[in-house]
Amino acid sequence: MSEVDRRLSEGSEQRFLDLYAHLLVYVNDRFEVIEEIETVADLEQHYTDELLPLRNTLYNESTTDLIEDFVEKNPPDLPEADLEQIAAWTDFVAGEFVVVRYREDDAIFLDWTEPPKAYAVRPARLPFAELWDESALPVPVSSVVLLPFEDQIVYDGWIGVKNIIFGGSLSTDIDDEYEEAKHRFGIIDSLPVPEEDEKTDAEELRFYMKNKRNRERYASEIEQLREKTDELERIYHQEMGKARARSLGRELRELGLNEAYVAIYDDRIITSAPSESEVRKLLEEIMPAGKTDHPYIYHFDP
Repeated sequence: MSEVDRRLSEGSEQRFLDLYAHLLVYVNDRFEVIEEIETVADLEQHYTDELLPLRNTLYNESTTDLIEDFVEKNPPDLPEADLEQIAAWTDFVAGEFVVVRYREDDAIFLDWTEPPKAYAVRPARLPFAELWDESALPVPVSSVVLLPFEDQIVYDGWIGVKNIIFGGSLSTDIDDEYEEAKHRFGIIDSLPVPEEDEKTDAEELRFYMKNKRNRERYASEIEQLREKTDELERIYHQEMGKARARSLGRELRELGLNEAYVAIYDDRIITSAPSESEVRKLLEEIMPAGKTDHPYIYHFDP
């Protein structure tokens, strides 16, 4: 089984489809969307596309009230465990997403409205491989409903693929939003959506300094943070030095230099020596008071 074919287990998938069918039959009974459907057996005689108006009614009306009324009345006489599962669907998330990654057991659906969130989603009905090839990602999708199910997140089988081709700056924006979503919430693998992780100023600053795109995007936030404390100012210079070191190693190798320790202050090399202890001693002599630990010491080992 390939990465994109992984679905819920057969038993879990059937349970989900059965419970969802009972809910849709209840909605049809309330709003008479499809005249010939009165039971789950009737519903199962229809193709998925034919049931779309019924599914849309569930989410166009007062969804929470419908679910809560179904659980209270329990017309199909479901056991308590099943009612608890259906009651959890009041924590549904509906909208437009961008499918940005496949993982071993799920796909990552990115909601890039503010604040961005990334959901780990399992298929129930169609495997993702039947919708699009992994090489086509990222793919914008619409009319998606994510539901909590057995401590996971599933989508209910209906999904619209928008005719948009991502490229250039738009793909970069998606990557940026995905990184921010992971930073703020992690990968969300259960519903309801958790509260945003509270980050320290140091964690925020390191995220903003992570790469060139972040440094440009969050330039004002970086300036505000680095001015708050001496420690944040030190972190700022350390992260700037690390960024410079990524390209410096290649440059030094091209010069054919031997192993050395190099002190980088922002993007400038300010001193170097054969050993780290020698570099630190030199920094004590040349750096302003209180800033000897601001430069980043890069170990160049060709």
